[in-house]
Amino acid sequence: MLIDGSFGEGGGQVLRTSLALASVAGLGIDVTNIRARRDPPGLRPQHLCAVTSLAAITDAALEGARVGSTRLSFHPSALRAGQYRFDVGTAGSVTLLLQALLVPLLMANEPSELVLVGGTDVRWSPTVDYMSNVTLRALSRLGIDADMTLVKRGYYPRGGGEVRLCISPWERARPLGHVRVREPDSLTVVSSCAGLPDHVAQRQAKGALMLLEGYDVDVVYDTSGHGVGSALSIYGDAGEMPIGTSAVGARGYSAEEVGADAAREMLQTIEKKTLDSHLPDQLVPYIGLSGDATLPIPALTGHLETNLAMTSRFIPLCWDKDERKISIKRKERAHR
Repeated sequence: MLIDGSFGEGGGQVLRTSLALASVAGLGIDVTNIRARRDPPGLRPQHLCAVTSLAAITDAALEGARVGSTRLSFHPSALRAGQYRFDVGTAGSVTLLLQALLVPLLMANEPSELVLVGGTDVRWSPTVDYMSNVTLRALSRLGIDADMTLVKRGYYPRGGGEVRLCISPWERARPLGHVRVREPDSLTVVSSCAGLPDHVAQRQAKGALMLLEGYDVDVVYDTSGHGVGSALSIYGDAGEMPIGTSAVGARGYSAEEVGADAAREMLQTIEKKTLDSHLPDQLVPYIGLSGDATLPIPALTGHLETNLAMTSRFIPLCWDKDERKISIKRKERAHR
C-alpha cells in the first residue's frame, strides 16, 4: 500500500497512524513525502524512533529508515508482545511515540511492558499528565487496559524523561456509542517545572486558578525532572468521558500566562459541552477497531480529518459531521 505523507496536515501523524495500523494488519506499506508540510521535511529523530520501535515489535523489514528520509518502506512480519525499552535520544515526545506503539501492542496475545525515554512535557504533543488522565482513561471506556507510570519528567531540549507502561491484550472491545459530556464537578491542575525556581510552578498554577474560580480544583506540584522547562495540565471528569488541556512553558512566555492559557482552553471546552479539541483524533483508530461512535467535538480539526482518512485506508469507515458532533461508523466501503 502506498501512503502519501503530505496528505492532510502533512506531519508526523500520517506516519504514526499508518505504521501502527499496518502493524496490526501485517500489511507492507511505502510512505512517500514524509512530513512534507514541515520544515525541515523528512524523518526527525523522534519519528525515526517510532519507526524502529514498531519494527522491533513486528520484526519488520525497513528501507529508508534514517534521519531526513522522505520515503520509507515498512513490511511487518510477526507482532510480538514483550518487555521493551525505547529511547528517543532527544526531547522528542514519549506520548507521540506511545500513540504509534499502543495500537499494535493491544492486539498482541500477551501483555507488554514498555519503558519510553524522551520528552514528557514538550510542545506540539500531549503532556504525560494529559495522556495518562485523559487519553488512557478515555480508552478504558472501550475496554482498553493500559496503565502509565511517570518515573521522571524530561523537558526540551535534553529530554531524558521516562515513563513505564503495562499494556494488556485488548480482549473485549466495547463501542463508545453516543458520547455525552457534562460540566465537571471538579478539576485537577498539575503544574511542573525542572531546572527552574520552584515558584515557576506556583505561578503557573496561580495563573490557572485565577480563571478557574468557582470550581473545586485540586493542585499538584512537581518540581523534579531532567532538563530545564515547565508545563501545566488541567483535566476533569466530564461525565462519560474525561476532558483536558495543557500548556508548555517557553522562553518569553510568562509562568502566569502558561496557566491562564490552559485554563482558558478548559473553560471554552466546558462552555461548548464537547470533548476537548485534542482527544477526538486520538480516538479514531480505536473507534475503527471497536465499533460505532458519536462524539461531541468543538471543531473538525486538521488532525481529526487526517486520522479519519488514514484510518479508513486500513479499516472501512464512513463519517457524518455537523457543527458540534461527528458520527463514525465501520462500513464495507471507504468514506464517500
